[in-house]
Amino acid sequence: MGNKVSVILIGSNIFDEVLLEKVWSIKPFEIIVVFSNEENSKFISTVKSKSCQIVISDGIQDNNGYVSALNKAKGDIILFLDSRLSSISSEEIKKFLEPLTNKQADVVLNNLIPNVLKTRNKQWPDPIRLCKEVYNDSLGHNSLFIDTLLSFPHAYNQQVKNQLGIDCFVNLAVAHMQILEHGFKIARPIYVNISSIERQYTREQAHFSVPLTEWEQEHIKLFLEGWGNWFQIHGNRGNYHDSGRRRDLVLDIKKNNNLSNYAKIYEGNGRTSSLYNGKQLSIIIPVQNEEATIAAVLSQARYAEPLEIIVVVNGSTDNTEEIARLYGTTVVVFEEALGIDVGRAIGASIAKGDILLFIDADFPISSYDLQQYALAVSNGVDIALNNLNINHFPLYVVNQYKYLLNIICNRKDLGVGSVVAIPHAMSKSCLNGIGWHTLMNPNIAHVKSILQGYTISNVHFVDVMSPNKIRPDQHFSSSGHPKAVLRINGDHLEAIAYLLDKSIN
Repeated sequence: MGNKVSVILIGSNIFDEVLLEKVWSIKPFEIIVVFSNEENSKFISTVKSKSCQIVISDGIQDNNGYVSALNKAKGDIILFLDSRLSSISSEEIKKFLEPLTNKQADVVLNNLIPNVLKTRNKQWPDPIRLCKEVYNDSLGHNSLFIDTLLSFPHAYNQQVKNQLGIDCFVNLAVAHMQILEHGFKIARPIYVNISSIERQYTREQAHFSVPLTEWEQEHIKLFLEGWGNWFQIHGNRGNYHDSGRRRDLVLDIKKNNNLSNYAKIYEGNGRTSSLYNGKQLSIIIPVQNEEATIAAVLSQARYAEPLEIIVVVNGSTDNTEEIARLYGTTVVVFEEALGIDVGRAIGASIAKGDILLFIDADFPISSYDLQQYALAVSNGVDIALNNLNINHFPLYVVNQYKYLLNIICNRKDLGVGSVVAIPHAMSKSCLNGIGWHTLMNPNIAHVKSILQGYTISNVHFVDVMSPNKIRPDQHFSSSGHPKAVLRINGDHLEAIAYLLDKSIN
């Protein structure tokens, strides 16, 4: 090879002479072998006899020897191999490095798509694979799929090392983010089979009901630090749009505590019910131009025996308001569009019931289904979620973000359960605890409820995908994610930023 290549063997105290011979066959400039401690004196002596340099890890602050070895490396190209990866061939090593040796790339990652495709359509993603995929997606590089600097082998040139600085590589998730931020060229020329060194999850092991291991929790922290650094650059939503959501209005209403200064309010009627253990139900429906469906929605809602139905009409130009008033609902009218989550938050701010049930107006849900959520809250659940854990794979990108947020909050057992999806119900005590205004970003409300120890459960399944009203401007895109997806993903990122802020403070 014309370039000087530094090869760093890292990963354990295992010394494989076969792997070492393969590495020497590519004629590297140097080989640096990392050991986690000095106890393996026999191996260390053998490695030294093979003309290799030795690095003893200083622990976590040294990224288990990664940083010390990187600091030592003098080659134009630096290749990191897991020392257990004896199955790799010298030809694979050469092929892997070609984009760097030919100066077509600055960074080379292992192309893990073939490995993932074996299980992606059959089972839940394991937590670390999910972190990698959502991490790349959120950073605007979903084409990388799960390929990151956190998988071996990987390689980069001295320019990457020098421009990012040694300290950046203490956390490879941070380094990966910085590589993307700096616009370095990334290549993934081949798939190197790493099934012998990385855990392969069975269908049962990958299931959302299986608790996180300590190893998984520690690795998730790496990605959280990466996101934390990224938020410092791009803000708490990471430049994801907010779709005109009127947060300012919510904060004004909260401050002045007088909704009538901002909207027309028409009081409706309802009934007390004996269905919910002495508790009463408020149903909240934000609407915009739903005259075709609002009557059917309200008819089913009435059968759930609510104390009140609150319809927040915003930005409507059709007869939605008039129909809602005919059904005896409390109607709150804004001339302008607020955003669906702002409508829910404002409706919740005036709710009188002990149980708040949130639904949409674009399709009716049977009163039986609606009652299941209210009953769960009446029996002690604080937030009753739509149980959408139906094993439909691969997970859609929004569900990936939902699942990831639950994993980060150590509520992996919720799967994709989220207050983003309707129907869901909430106790008044929970609403008061987290603040009605937090509903303007449902994911922050979700995280806040978990942090404050409220009881959250998936209680009942309602199919909300099949009948969901398709809005072409929101649900389709000629390139990249549609607007609705970008908004929801941004909400999840904002919730992660909120969680990080609370964990620091």
